[in-house]
Amino acid sequence: MAEEGEGSNGILRSDNKEEVLPAIGPEPGRPARHKRPLGFEHAFLDALPCAAMYERSYMHRDVVTHIAVSSADFFITGSCDGHLKFWKKKAVGIEFVKHFRAHLGSIEGLAVSADGLLCCTMSNDRSVKIYDVVNYDMMAMVQLSFVPGAVEWAYKQGDAKAKLAVSDRSSPLIYLYDARSGSNDPVISKQIHMGPAKLMKYNPIHDIVLSVDAKGIPEYWCPTNMEFPSKCLEFKLKTETDLYAIAKANTAVSALEVSLDGKQFVTTSPDRRIRVFWFTTGKLRRTYDESLEVAQDLQRSDAALYRLDTIDFGRRMAVEKEIEKTENTPLPNAVFDESSNFLLYTTLLGIKVVNLHTNKVARILGKVENNERFLRVALYQGGSSSKRVKKVPASANAMDQREPLTDPTLICCAFKKHRFYLFSRREPEDAEDATKGRDVFNEKPPPEELLAVSDVGKATTTSLPDNVILHTTFGDIHLRLYPEECPKTVASQSGVENLRMNFTRVLGMIAHSQFQWPMLDQIPMDLSFSSQQLQHLGLTISIQCLGVL
Repeated sequence: MAEEGEGSNGILRSDNKEEVLPAIGPEPGRPARHKRPLGFEHAFLDALPCAAMYERSYMHRDVVTHIAVSSADFFITGSCDGHLKFWKKKAVGIEFVKHFRAHLGSIEGLAVSADGLLCCTMSNDRSVKIYDVVNYDMMAMVQLSFVPGAVEWAYKQGDAKAKLAVSDRSSPLIYLYDARSGSNDPVISKQIHMGPAKLMKYNPIHDIVLSVDAKGIPEYWCPTNMEFPSKCLEFKLKTETDLYAIAKANTAVSALEVSLDGKQFVTTSPDRRIRVFWFTTGKLRRTYDESLEVAQDLQRSDAALYRLDTIDFGRRMAVEKEIEKTENTPLPNAVFDESSNFLLYTTLLGIKVVNLHTNKVARILGKVENNERFLRVALYQGGSSSKRVKKVPASANAMDQREPLTDPTLICCAFKKHRFYLFSRREPEDAEDATKGRDVFNEKPPPEELLAVSDVGKATTTSLPDNVILHTTFGDIHLRLYPEECPKTVASQSGVENLRMNFTRVLGMIAHSQFQWPMLDQIPMDLSFSSQQLQHLGLTISIQCLGVL
C-alpha cells in the first residue's frame, strides 16, 4: 500500500498522484462582489414621473376601483357603481371623451388588449362588455352561463382572432371566446387549475397565459390549445422552480402583472409582500416586504426617506388597519416600467419607484399627500404612436437637449375616493394651495366634499347679499342672488350694474313702438333713458341691495 502523508497546504496526497478531499468546516468568506450600477439610469428615470404631488385629479360618481392604460393613448377608469369612462391622453394632461353605464352592478374586472385597441369589463350579471378603445364605443356583449371570476385578452397584434379568456368563479374551467365573432359560445374550454382561476395575465412576447388560482399556485398555458407550452420555458415541473413560494407562505395573489419585455412577472399578496419572478425559469428574483411591522421599524430608523411625522404616521397606520377590515377594497398592485428595470407599487408612504437592478428605492411619489392612500396604479410612458423607452433610450445622448416626446403619467386610485389621480413630471400649478385648482369637479361631489366646499364658501360669502329689490312706480320686483355659486359676480359692482342695464334693455323693448327706435337686436347694451322718456313711460327705477356690497 502506498504511504500517505500531509502536504504543506493541508491537502491529503498520495505518492503517485494528488487527491483533493472535501473540506471540513466553513470555507473562508468570499470577498463581496461589487455590483455594477444600472447603465443610463438617469435616462430611465427621466422617462418616469417624478413629481412629489399629484398634478390633477378627476371624479367619478362613486369610488374608483379599476384603472387601465391603453397603448393607443387612452386611459380607462371604472367605479364600483358600474360606470366606465374613457380619457384621451393629450400632449399635456388628459381630456374626457366618453362615459358608459357598463353594468348595473359593480365592475369586477377590467382588461385591455396587448395592442391597446380592445377593452372589456365584467360583472356579476354574467356578462362581458367589449369596447373599441380608439372609437370609444361598445362593440359587443358576451352573455355567459356562469359568473365570471377573471378576464384577460389572450392575443397579440396581427392574430386573426381576438381571443378573450374568461374564468368561472365557481369551477376550475377557463373559456376562450372570439370577441369579433359575435357569438356567445366559447371556442374552447378546459380545466387548468384544481380550483377556480382568480387572476390571468397574457405574455404577448412568448404567447403564453399565466393564471393563478385562489391558493396562489400559478399555471402556464398556451391560448391556442390551452396546453402547457412546449417551447420558451426552461422547466417542465414546478418543483424545479420557486412557483410554490406563495402557497408555502400560506397566502394568495391579489394582483398579477407581466413586464413588457416578457422576462418577468410580479405578484402582490395580502401578506403585503411583492414577489418578482423570472418568467421562463419560474425562479424568484426579488421579494419586498411592505408589512406594517417593517414600516414601524423604518419609522424608528434614521433613514429620512422612509420617515414621516409622528402624527401623520399614526394616522396612516390607522388607515391601513381600516383597509384590512373593509370588504371589496381594490388591493394594491405593482407595475413595471417600459424598460423593465423599475418597479412601481403603492405603500403607506406613497408610490415607490424601485430599481430592480440595484435593489434600491429611486424615489417615492405622493409622500406628502396626507389625505389619500393610493391603491392601484397604471403607468403611461407613450403609446404606439410615440417613441417608446428602449433598453438604451435615446435621451441617454448628452448632446440631445430637446423636449421629451412623451409625457410620462402615472394614474392611480385611492381608498374610498371618488377620484383618480395623475402624477407626472410637473408639480401642481399653485403648490402653496394645491387644493384649489388641481381637483377637477367634473361630477357632483360626494357629501363629504360638498361639506368641505360649503365650509369654505360660507367663510367667504357671508358678507354678500342674497337678494335684490327693484323699486318701480308699478311695484317692487324681488330678485334672488346666489353668492355661494357666483361670489365674484355678486360681489362686483359691475354685476349689479349689468343687472340694471339688462332691466333697462327690457324697458327699451317695451318702449320700441312708442319711440320708434331701431330693431330690437340693434339696441345697444348701454342704452339709457332720458327723464322725459321715463316720465312718458310712467316708470322710475332704483336698485336697493339688501346686504353689504
